[in-house]
Amino acid sequence: MRTLIGASTRAVISSVATAAFAAVALASWDAALAIMALLVLVFAWGWPQLLALPAFTGTRVLLALVAVAAFAAVWFSGDLRHLTLVAALAIVAAFVREFARRDGRPRLIESLAASAAGIVVIVSAAGWVAIGDGPEQLTVVLTAGVALAAGTACAAIHLPPWPHAILTIVAATVVGVGGGYFLPEVGYVVSGLIGFTAGLLSAALHALLGRYPSAGRPAAALAAAVLPVAVVGIPVYVLLRFFLV
Repeated sequence: MRTLIGASTRAVISSVATAAFAAVALASWDAALAIMALLVLVFAWGWPQLLALPAFTGTRVLLALVAVAAFAAVWFSGDLRHLTLVAALAIVAAFVREFARRDGRPRLIESLAASAAGIVVIVSAAGWVAIGDGPEQLTVVLTAGVALAAGTACAAIHLPPWPHAILTIVAATVVGVGGGYFLPEVGYVVSGLIGFTAGLLSAALHALLGRYPSAGRPAAALAAAVLPVAVVGIPVYVLLRFFLV
């Protein structure tokens, strides 16, 4: 019998992954980035299974290579200036990969769109690398991590879609604002915006990914669990740069 992972377990995995990333960041930024890179590779492995795409291997290899290129581009440049080039080349590579398939190319458009969506998630995850390890940056990372953990934990509560979305957004926002109280370097406005963004993305992804029949399979469930952690990288970076640094 195939082992299935339910929404509650995915919520726990997502919260633990987020909390681990934020906690490790306070001790070692390099170690935290290594954890994020590992999470992104887990996402790249499980994303094709989550969407039940044809030709798993090709999509997995493509997304893994994009992850390496995106993280390396931000690591060596120190900002997001080269991510646009990485994303553009990745989309071209996705087209080439689809044309190179030898299985008759069933569900071609769906496979290409899913690869593009995976590329967007990975490129956004690279935004974490650009945040940096200064005192203000680490407080933002901690605030985002705690708010996101609160938002993703709400997925373990069984409620109708709209009440669940409202609860997730409110919980993450409240926790974010609370972070502004305990971390005055961030401030209530920025911490509240970080919490709201984390909650909104958590609620949307929970509603979307829960509709896929394969979401309970192990690799797919892990991809769904780490997706919220990865995708908020660039939004958090933008809030940091606009308001604080």
